[in-house]
Amino acid sequence: MLHYKEVFFRKSHLLVALTNFLMKSLSFKNLVFFLLFLPSISFAKEWNFDVLMDDKLIGEHFFQLKEEGKFNQLTSNAQFKVTLLSIPVYKYKHISQELWNKDCLHAIESSTQDGGDDYKVLGKTEANTFKLIEPTKEAFAADCPMTFSYWNPLMLKQKKLLNVQSGEYTEVSIKYLGKKSIKVKNENLEADSYQILAPKINIQLWFKESKEWVKLESITPDNHHIVYTLK
Repeated sequence: MLHYKEVFFRKSHLLVALTNFLMKSLSFKNLVFFLLFLPSISFAKEWNFDVLMDDKLIGEHFFQLKEEGKFNQLTSNAQFKVTLLSIPVYKYKHISQELWNKDCLHAIESSTQDGGDDYKVLGKTEANTFKLIEPTKEAFAADCPMTFSYWNPLMLKQKKLLNVQSGEYTEVSIKYLGKKSIKVKNENLEADSYQILAPKINIQLWFKESKEWVKLESITPDNHHIVYTLK
């Protein structure tokens, strides 16, 4: 999974300082009782992207990854609008909830409005096997599938990935393109670049040295250029 050392250590230091204070001010019995009700150390990670099509801002895509019990929960929320002479000609809205057991997809529910088309994807794990329920025409079962989970570098080692919009569990070709110089939040940096190819999919990703996802570009089937830039 991703590294969350910075958040973990900050919370660890806070917990240690709080414990030291309590040890000085509370009896041992009261201290033990208090610690039983302290919240467990958890993490939360967010990616908030402006989305451009052919160099024009069309919307944003927000991702949040957080602990949810023994699982990690990924929330993805995207809204795009394309206008012509200030008149909306295309709207896109997508929201999905993914539940992860370590690096394996445990459950998913997503809904998408893509222009005039509506999509719904639903799947869950039963008896240690993930099963896609909707759409029924794409139904499959797998032991440890992954989505196009750009936030998790282990995705780059997969041969098949689940499209959370369409429900297609598609074969992919992933290639390392080397280090590229890019600008992220007005900062120039050297980032590792990868290309993901599949039917109707042409995506390029960039990761910082820590394998932190920082940028995405894509060429759509109708030859539009999509760019995700971190806010």
